[in-house]
Amino acid sequence: METMIREQIGISVKNTCVQFLLAYQQQDLGKMLQCCDAQGTVEFKPLGENGKGKIHELGKALWSSLMDSFPNLDNTLDAAISEDDYTVRCQVVIRGTQAKDFAGIQSKGLHFDSDHIFIFRLNEANKINSIEVMWDHADFCRQLGAGC
Repeated sequence: METMIREQIGISVKNTCVQFLLAYQQQDLGKMLQCCDAQGTVEFKPLGENGKGKIHELGKALWSSLMDSFPNLDNTLDAAISEDDYTVRCQVVIRGTQAKDFAGIQSKGLHFDSDHIFIFRLNEANKINSIEVMWDHADFCRQLGAGC
């Protein structure tokens, strides 16, 4: 019985992460944030200390800016792997064509296609309370014609 309960928790946790990424693909920031705990934290690893904050503040601002600057922003979920009962690692490819300046990167109308790792941690209410995001930032900048 305990194994079945753990499997159901794992499926539910993965579903929340998939829902978050689907909302991201649909550029529905409201739905993304509904998957998250209001006090949850986010860490965009390549950005160092500037990449740490609250999901509903820093995450919301960064994702909103991405969606505005890359109107055709899209993602593909390649894998969702449960690391434990409340942690899911997702391999995601994010892509888009820059239409506006973004985070100090002047728009040259170039396209990026970038592998990302999202590590989601959820609470017992099945809300995301921590997200770590990793990508090759130098390659992202190179694809957009910028020297970051």
